[in-house]
Amino acid sequence: MIALLCGGMLATGLVAHSGPERAGDAASAAGEFRLTDAERAWIAAHPVIRAGHDPSFIPYAIRDQAGRITGLDVDFLELVAGRTGLKFVHESRSNWPEMLAAFRAGEVDILGSMAATPEREAYMAFSQPYTLAPNVIITRSDSPYLFDMRELEGRTVAVPRGYAGLLDDIAERAPGAQVVEYGTSLECYQAVSAGRVFASIGDAANATYLIKHNRIPNLRLGSVVSESAEIQFGIRKDWPELTALINRVIASITPLERQEINNRWIAIDFQEDQRWAKAFRVAAALVAGALLVALLVFLHNRSLARELAERRRVQRELEEARDQRARVSEEKSELLRMVAHDLRSPLTGVLLGTDILRAGGLDPRAADDALARMRVALQQVLRLANDLVEVGALESGQRQLVRVEADAASVMRESVLGLSEAAARKGIRLVLREAEPLRVWTDPSALRQIADNLLTNAVKFSPAGARVEAGIEARTAGLKLWVRDNGPGLSAEDQRRLFRKYERGSARPTGGEKSTGLGLWIVHRLVEGLGGTVRCESEPGRGALFVVELPAGVPSAA
Repeated sequence: MIALLCGGMLATGLVAHSGPERAGDAASAAGEFRLTDAERAWIAAHPVIRAGHDPSFIPYAIRDQAGRITGLDVDFLELVAGRTGLKFVHESRSNWPEMLAAFRAGEVDILGSMAATPEREAYMAFSQPYTLAPNVIITRSDSPYLFDMRELEGRTVAVPRGYAGLLDDIAERAPGAQVVEYGTSLECYQAVSAGRVFASIGDAANATYLIKHNRIPNLRLGSVVSESAEIQFGIRKDWPELTALINRVIASITPLERQEINNRWIAIDFQEDQRWAKAFRVAAALVAGALLVALLVFLHNRSLARELAERRRVQRELEEARDQRARVSEEKSELLRMVAHDLRSPLTGVLLGTDILRAGGLDPRAADDALARMRVALQQVLRLANDLVEVGALESGQRQLVRVEADAASVMRESVLGLSEAAARKGIRLVLREAEPLRVWTDPSALRQIADNLLTNAVKFSPAGARVEAGIEARTAGLKLWVRDNGPGLSAEDQRRLFRKYERGSARPTGGEKSTGLGLWIVHRLVEGLGGTVRCESEPGRGALFVVELPAGVPSAA
């Protein structure tokens, strides 16, 4: 339900702020729209335009009780009609593939809710975008929450028949997914609910409307997988005059007119779900509290275990034991202070972001920026939690390295892709030196974590506009992984303390990020576990180069 709320917010984010001073915008825009003589002549020769719609793609098109087609697309076309004098006749077919076939046969002149694809560009022209339709992953509420389309690899995914854009996205980002096509979006969601497929991908507003109005209780919306899916009109290629007319009208639509249309078909769901926004805030606070309690319990249990073991082993060295307990206590107190401080800032940012988005009235760029900042804040919390969990697993010996045959170059590419967004937000160019497939026997998750931590460290300490390079290559007895940044560099003293736990050097993150001093310690422990070495080459003011050398390994059976 949290992601469902996010989908509603993304949809309403299209609405720009419009106060009382803008009440006359719609009338003035219509009055200032002037047709040229050539446009009047073309309209006189083509007064009626046949518009095709998919009534199952609610709320963009919907058939009312009287059998008429209404919806967001129809309202935008009515604005075109009001500006130009054109008359639109709205039609549908039994399913979307038949409507596409009707368009290609010349039975309709324009199609609503289209996404431009190379295949479609061969037989239709496209208008400028008139709205956005972000796609989300829909799963059962008892299934794992999915953050990325790549998590659909090897799973069954339902998509509406004829939706070429969705098929292209899946083929590119989750090529191992098994696609099952259904006649409508509602049939896709019902298949997920019944367990016939694992997930579906659909438009956030459409999924919200269909799930709620058809009372499908066991579904939830996951992460947005295309944050700026542009919706356009598909138009006959032999009517460039109509394409130009519609583009002119789209450019003349005022924020107030967009707000009225979106409120009529999309923003209503958001208003109905405000109580879920409050629930989200409460849940976020509970999660933060639970995380702190869990850290306290974890650290307390670890401290007790160390004290008991120390007393059994060195009872005659009481003075040394007392010093040891004092050190552990200080370490625990320092970590708790650090964690409490580091969690407070990103969680406060998330709460402020939700308040801003609830208030509405943002232009699309401001709404997108607010969501991006919330995502970055939550990623900081997640990285901190992952580091703490990894520290506990490494210290307790529960982190077992399992070597299998893997493509190390592919692991490195995935790590670079995963951090590209964070780097781009700081204006940092993240470059991977392409490598041939490199098959080695190693622990892929450990290798990925090593690469992630080194890349995160490089992005964290590099200034805006810098360049971070990474590469992986074969060596005679194994492989070499390296990451080079343009940060402030490291002094000799910093390098001596570099791979110690909780150590933070004199340099500070350039974007206000948090540094726990655990990332490089985890790298060092994982590299040692894999039988390799890690080193740093750096000088103050000249950036840093981190180099990891690992053996190729042999099969476990050997």
